[in-house]
Parts: sequence; C-alpha cells; structure tokens
Amino acid sequence: MPKLSRYNHLQPWTEGYYIAYNAGSGALALMTTENRAVYDTLAAKLAAGPQPELTEKENELLGQLKYGRFAFDDDHDEREAMQFRHNMDRYDQTTLALIIAPTMACNMACPYCYESNKQGRMSAETVEALIGFVEKRAPGLQGINTTWYGGEPMLALDIIEDLSKSFMDIGKESKTAYTSSLISNGYLMTPEIVDRLVEWQVGSVQVTIDGPARLHNVKRPLKNGRPSFETIIQNIAHAVTKMKVSVRVNIDKTFDRDIIVELLGELKTAGLHDKIGLYFGLIEPSATVCSNIAESCYETADFSKVETEYYRLLLEYGFRIDKLPAPSSTYCMAQMTNSFLIDPKGELYRCFNYVGDAAQSMGNIRNDINYQHENFRRLFAFDPFHEPHCYDCNLLPVCMGGCPSRRGDRGLSGDQMCESWKHNLQPMLEIIARSRQAQQQQRAAAAAKENL
Repeated sequence: MPKLSRYNHLQPWTEGYYIAYNAGSGALALMTTENRAVYDTLAAKLAAGPQPELTEKENELLGQLKYGRFAFDDDHDEREAMQFRHNMDRYDQTTLALIIAPTMACNMACPYCYESNKQGRMSAETVEALIGFVEKRAPGLQGINTTWYGGEPMLALDIIEDLSKSFMDIGKESKTAYTSSLISNGYLMTPEIVDRLVEWQVGSVQVTIDGPARLHNVKRPLKNGRPSFETIIQNIAHAVTKMKVSVRVNIDKTFDRDIIVELLGELKTAGLHDKIGLYFGLIEPSATVCSNIAESCYETADFSKVETEYYRLLLEYGFRIDKLPAPSSTYCMAQMTNSFLIDPKGELYRCFNYVGDAAQSMGNIRNDINYQHENFRRLFAFDPFHEPHCYDCNLLPVCMGGCPSRRGDRGLSGDQMCESWKHNLQPMLEIIARSRQAQQQQRAAAAAKENL
C-alpha cells in the first residue's frame, strides 16, 4: 500500500493555492485548493487500512506525489534509506574534501573575529607534505574538493597557485575530478586575481559584508584603518562575471531593518541584486576569544525572526533568494571521515572554529590519520538517528542534528540545537515561493520581449 512521506509540509499560500514542501527531497510545489482536498481524502484512505479504493483523481495525484517524493510505495522506508545515505557519506572514501588555510594572517581587524592577531604562513616543506598527502589518497578517488580559507587566503596567493596546479595535475593523472572554492573578505580579489583563480578551477567564492558602507568600514576595517567596502563591491562586480558569488551578512543585535534596507540599496545601486546569492549569517560566541561579543549574539530562535524579516526585504528589493531548506546527508565535515581542515603548519582540524588552535588538532598531514583521536571522535560521535529529539523530527533531512561543535562546545541540546528552519519554515517557504514566482514572471517577460 502506498504511503505519504513523513516529511511533507503543506501550508496555505495565496487564494486558491497551497505550498507543498518535502524536507526529504527538497521538492517545492504549488497545490490547488482542489488538489489539497483530494490530498486530504487520499491521506485519510491510506491511513485507514490496506488496499484502499482510490478514485481517478486520487490515483493521478498519488502519481504526482510519488514523482516529487511526497509519497512512496509501501516497501520504502524513507528514514531507513536516509540513515543508510548518512552512514555511506560519513564513511565515504571516494571524495577528499579539504579546507586549506595557507595563512592565518589577515589584512582586516574585525572585532568579533576569533582569529585575533594570528599570523603564520605555510612553509615550502608543508606545501610539499600537503601535496604528498593528496597524492597518497588520490588513487581510487572520484573527486577532490578544496576550499581556500584563512586568515585571508589571498595573502598567500602564491601558495594557492602552487597547490592548485599540483592538485589539478594529480586529478588529471588519477582521472579524478577536481573542484575548488574560496572564502575571502574580498578586498584583494581584484579582477586580475579573479581571472587567475578561474584558471585554477576556483568556481565559487563567499565574501562577507557587514552592513552598509558606513557600518562595514567600522566592523571590517583594514589593519591600517582604511575602509574596505567600496573596493570589495568593485571586486565582486567583476567576480560575478566569472564565478558564482555568495555574500554573507553577519547578523547580531546591532542590526535592524533600516540598516538592511540601506545595505540592499547600495548593492542594488551597484547592480548586484540579481547577480549574487545573499544570505544572513548568525554570529555565535563559538570560541573562547569570542566571549566579548556574546551579549550581542542572537540565539537561533530569536535570529530566525529577524532572518525572516530580512529575507522579506530581499524579496521586496528584487534580490535573488538562494537560501532553500535543502536536504543533506550530513551536517558538516565533522561528521565525515574524509574531510579535513588544514592550517599553515599542516595540523588537521574538524571545525572552522578550531583552526590554528593546536590543542584542538587531531594530527598532522605528515602522519597517519588517527581516527581514534579524541579530537576526531568528540564531534564525529554524535548520530542524529540515535537522538530521539532528532529522530522523530520532520525536518531531520535538512538539519541532521545541527552543528556538532555547538552541541559539544556550548553544551546545547533539544530545540537549542535546531537550525532556524525549525522556527521559521512556514514564512520562509512563502518568501521562497514568491521569489520563484517573480523569477518565472521575469523569464516569461524576457522571452516575450525576444519574440517581438
């Protein structure tokens, strides 16, 4: 007997329509009022017992629901299948994912940054050791993925070049796909450098902007005190023509609606509103050195409220909305055996929050990987399928138990571990649906204009 997914979410939208979303597949669709009535009748029949007699409309809708994975045949256990994929990806050895910090130095002096005044640059000997680390693992791999991180990785562009070219060669020799991305403050990402990054197969970049120019230049000043906003915007304007660009705006309690409106106005004036993916990041006191900002940080439930308000502003100002409640088999690298963050000394870490803190290292690239090391096991050990609060949650495919570091380092549990989707799914789905509708209308208008 067919059955409906345990991860279905249906909610009223505009007159005559419902939003249908499935957290297991990420499918998002519109359902008419008529189809919603058929859905309710179908659900009642399927719950009543085996071999229900379905009408033609119910059978037709059931076929559509199966296509979007809103429904399954009775021999499919979607939670068991999801747990299987989770375990497959946890122990997968076909993809090597590396987050590499070639330097911990930075050209900015952000007051909330856990990196403080860290220095350090990867030595030639460590570069060679890292190349050897990848070469040793390349046979049998299907993919090698690197993310350049720091510090500000652009301060070690020569190291990125050396390693990128070596990894590209390793990929060719072992017939392994190589992809790369970058996390940068954007100031040094000039058009010339962007063009070089593209040559090294860097396909995407994340840049942080902390509010409109007048605030960003206070929150993210250069080490010499000079402003950075205008240069970053100019650099992004070129980068979007070459690669995918996402802009993160770090949010704390000092932000309000007017500040976001001011920022969106500046980005729209720069012509970036339909060329970047903009999202709002929650600042958390995740490291000891971050305790000075704890009072200005939101907890997730409160952040979800302002996040919703700010995404409504994105919609109002014509920005593309890329944030989706997408399913994932794991939460982050901490749950995966073949993902590592590597600092300039070659130390291996399990979380962005730990990089550069030798006490949190699980080993070094020069040595065999010790999966019994406490700094590996501490974050890896958590299994959302063994946590009742997560196991029964209808958003488990999206969250996968939440941030392991937040759970382990801050001692959070229960709803405190939930992602913002748990608190704002309904209004966010409405915003996403309206954004997609607007995009369809724009495409239709553009097509009509071409046909004139």
